Amino acid sequence: MRQLTAFEHGWLEVGPTGHLTAAEADALAASEQHLPGGCLQWGHRRVKFAQFCGVVRVEGLQIEILPKLHPHQAEAQQRSTMVNMLACVGDLDGMETIAANLATNRTTLLDLFIRHFAQLLERQLQQGMMRDYRDIEETLGQVRGRIDVLLQQRENLFKPQRIACRFSELIADIPVNRLLHSTIQLVCSLATSPILKQRLRSLRTRFAGVQPLAPHERGPRSSDLNRMQRRYAGIVDLAHLFLDGQFLDPRSGQHRAFSLLFDMNRLFERYTASLLRPIARRQGLRLVEQGPRRYLGHDETGRGRLLMRPDIALLDPDGRPIIIVDTKWKRLEGNDPMAGLSPADLYQMASYANAYRCASVCLLYPAQSTLPAGQSHRLQLNLANIARLTLQSVGFEQDFSFLCPLQDLIEPSRRDPGRFADSTADPTPIRVPAARAAR
Repeated sequence: MRQLTAFEHGWLEVGPTGHLTAAEADALAASEQHLPGGCLQWGHRRVKFAQFCGVVRVEGLQIEILPKLHPHQAEAQQRSTMVNMLACVGDLDGMETIAANLATNRTTLLDLFIRHFAQLLERQLQQGMMRDYRDIEETLGQVRGRIDVLLQQRENLFKPQRIACRFSELIADIPVNRLLHSTIQLVCSLATSPILKQRLRSLRTRFAGVQPLAPHERGPRSSDLNRMQRRYAGIVDLAHLFLDGQFLDPRSGQHRAFSLLFDMNRLFERYTASLLRPIARRQGLRLVEQGPRRYLGHDETGRGRLLMRPDIALLDPDGRPIIIVDTKWKRLEGNDPMAGLSPADLYQMASYANAYRCASVCLLYPAQSTLPAGQSHRLQLNLANIARLTLQSVGFEQDFSFLCPLQDLIEPSRRDPGRFADSTADPTPIRVPAARAAR
């Protein structure tokens, strides 16, 4: 299995002397329909991954896509950045314990995720494998449980030595264990480290009496687990993450390809929200993601046009936005961060400030060389009512001291909610058509 490391928005050349051979590029193109929309961008004899990071595996090739913010960061640092974000948003519980050794470890992202799955599963199996009772109907030579009178009369009327019994038996071959067994089979074929493969094979022996899922079966979700099985919720979510990433490679018959990709725009938004939520709670504010939704305007028929959906909004107890926050997963060009802001981003924030009557809006970028963690800049927006735009960076290290400027941003905004007091009318809310409202 050939391994290749790429970076988001970084071109991979195709050809005899390039990063990919023509056959590998064809295999990647054939699997594009199974990847997230807009994941791949093609050029002349080259291809790149957009804002998605993770792992793609097709036909003897494993591509690891890492985030690229600092031009001179090592690969281990990029892996650590992504792992810290996933751990913070809760997609991979407990991942921070593994991420601590990334700086001196050449482990790929896929092996890292698989090792995390194995570690979580081993920890739970130390408390014993899950078992559940299953109702069984069987004809035996002696009574077990209770006698099924109807079945006995129908099938054993002239066989008094045979007794139709109905009983419950505690077994390990239950849907949750079958899901985990199928996942172990999959990750064992995906792992590249021989030591990790041996660890997975040893783990698989614990499921010797459990059948894997059939091809058409999906297995239970974490919401389907009962009270005794809830401790496996994180492992079940991770198992589905692996199983949902496999798909048939149309060029390779029954050989399965695999992808485990994360949208960095959405991941950065969730990461930022997870950091801001406790700060907002301490200030008595409520954090809302992807809302509140309002139309920028209405046409002559009263139909709303251009639905606005801010990434993050901090609302006071009355539901009024105190701060509108928009996250931008991208690098700022040049040495002056304010000069690197795109006009589209400024227009967007001005529209938020005006439509939501919010005097404080904020653009959050990932920490980078031109905008270190904790650094902030301010700009006055000359609208009908003056609003303040704050440009702030967000770091990814365990030391979250960079959050202090964010807390300083929330506190004065809460005391002075803005200068829109002269306009008391609320923006027009989203209108629900009469037919839909009747339903």
